[in-house]
Amino acid sequence: MTQVRTTTNLSLLTFGVLIGSIIEQYDFLVTGTVAALIWPHVFFGPGTTLAAAVFTSVAVYGLGLIIRPVGAYAWGHVGDRIGRRNAMVWALVVMGLGTLAMGLTPGYAVLGAAGLIVLSVFRLIQGFSFGGEFGSASTWLVEGAANTKRRGFWGSWVGQSLPIGIIVGSGSVAVITHVLPLTAVYSYGWRILFVIGFLAAVAGVLIRLRLRDSPLFEELEQKQQILQYPASKVWKEKTSLILHLSMLNAGIGAAFWLNQVFGVSYMSLTGIPTTQASLANVYAAIVAMFFMYTGGVLADRIGRRVVILTGMVLMVLLAYPYVLAVGSGVYSIAIIAQVLFFSLTVGIAYPAQPALFAEHFPTKYRASGVNSAYQISQVYGGGLAPILATYIVSALHGAKFAWPYLVILIIVYGIIAIAGVLTLRETKDVDLAEMQT
Repeated sequence: MTQVRTTTNLSLLTFGVLIGSIIEQYDFLVTGTVAALIWPHVFFGPGTTLAAAVFTSVAVYGLGLIIRPVGAYAWGHVGDRIGRRNAMVWALVVMGLGTLAMGLTPGYAVLGAAGLIVLSVFRLIQGFSFGGEFGSASTWLVEGAANTKRRGFWGSWVGQSLPIGIIVGSGSVAVITHVLPLTAVYSYGWRILFVIGFLAAVAGVLIRLRLRDSPLFEELEQKQQILQYPASKVWKEKTSLILHLSMLNAGIGAAFWLNQVFGVSYMSLTGIPTTQASLANVYAAIVAMFFMYTGGVLADRIGRRVVILTGMVLMVLLAYPYVLAVGSGVYSIAIIAQVLFFSLTVGIAYPAQPALFAEHFPTKYRASGVNSAYQISQVYGGGLAPILATYIVSALHGAKFAWPYLVILIIVYGIIAIAGVLTLRETKDVDLAEMQT
């Protein structure tokens, strides 16, 4: 009976965490798709080349990734001080407000260049809120499964929010661009998606408020062992560990953003229509869900490190064929490349991350440690990678001359992640309740 009750509680917790995470992923991924495909036609004046507009739009999008470590520090502190649930509730509130504000920002025709500045401010707010999502969700779920032998599986559901968010987010963009005339999409159509994101965030907040916080955190609270400054203390005591863990997500994050954001813009620059480019991401996400489920199961059976290492080795091996295929201008070839690259890299490696990250830190500052380790990699991994890729294409005037450098970029990030994995210990048999240092 106890096991049944535990599984039921974990299922409810997973549902609540996943719903909120999907909403945040939707907001973030809709923003990424819109930044690559629509903002270049909304926030830039005559005389700006499409390549330059795409580069600048993706750079604005990248601001939300660069600000994430600040959010990670703040939300990690909140999560370790007043609870994982409270951190995730308030982060979702801020996310919803930032998303709504972005959707209401006037374009170049109304504000001129100032519109892009206003948009950038709201994008920073959105990115700040997202800085607490992965770490808080991973900590909450993995701690909830502390007394089971399936922490990798339960933690992997944090990863499932990625493909589901892509399906809903990119799918919504595809629907809007298919149903509405292009002029309407550029005028008000894309804004509808941001309003929907805000309303969904309100629903997510209400769901999360009904969930119970982590038992390990509640025990720490009862023992009056809550740290006064957990976010700063984890940096003092675990700096090297944080940096090594960040290397993992630098590679996985680069694979994700190069595929889902840059890949779409790259296809559009080679003549593939916007709607088809968006649908490629949806197909990739559907297939990746299977790989993520498998990765979560394997993380408990063969270990977190082996699963992540497999995905990152595949990232290096697939770099050359992926870049050539996605930049071929042939939709059938590009879509196969999108599906295979995303599924075999992010789909395999990402689901093992939540447990591996959470199992390296004690309860007293677990949320702070996981958030920081994950989000600082977004500065030099997830955030920087698509900016570098779009800059390479813009500077070299298209895919014809840029592809060798794009291949090198992917390989470098894959090697960074592999090096990070090899410096870490396997944690699948760690007892979270007994971790004190």
